[in-house]
Amino acid sequence: MGAVVGEEWTQRCLTRADRRAVGFIVIALLSFGVLWLVSLWIGSKWVFVLIPLCIEFAVPGLRHFFSRRVVRRLAASFPWHQVAVTFVPGRARVGRQAYLETAGSDRTFLRLPEMPERVREQVRRTGRLWLAGPDDRGRTAVLTRGTPFVTLGRVVIR
Repeated sequence: MGAVVGEEWTQRCLTRADRRAVGFIVIALLSFGVLWLVSLWIGSKWVFVLIPLCIEFAVPGLRHFFSRRVVRRLAASFPWHQVAVTFVPGRARVGRQAYLETAGSDRTFLRLPEMPERVREQVRRTGRLWLAGPDDRGRTAVLTRGTPFVTLGRVVIR
């Protein structure tokens, strides 16, 4: 695992996140296409009330592409440092979000907007994340070792 996360691992995680984001957007476009075909087939425009579902499919991908530049800037500006984390009881899963508490913190949580189940399991097993930041707005780049995953998190005080 090593003591330092290298540029190669960071780039691998970003590439994996890019592919995942494109997948979400493709699913959203395909679901919109299916809605359009169903509307033609049944002759009703009422199926378009399901458009918010298509948008919901696209949200993770759009969130990644809107935050990608900030993640790259944080990774370039701050050194990666390893922290011990635990899921906050009762807040481990709020929608897609995850709340994590860093070891030794006093009611300071790390909020991650998106955390796939494979990454949740790895964090539960290892109890470790790598952070670059936070900046003055509380944003931090979050990375895992072993399972390629990178996202933009926010430090929140509760």
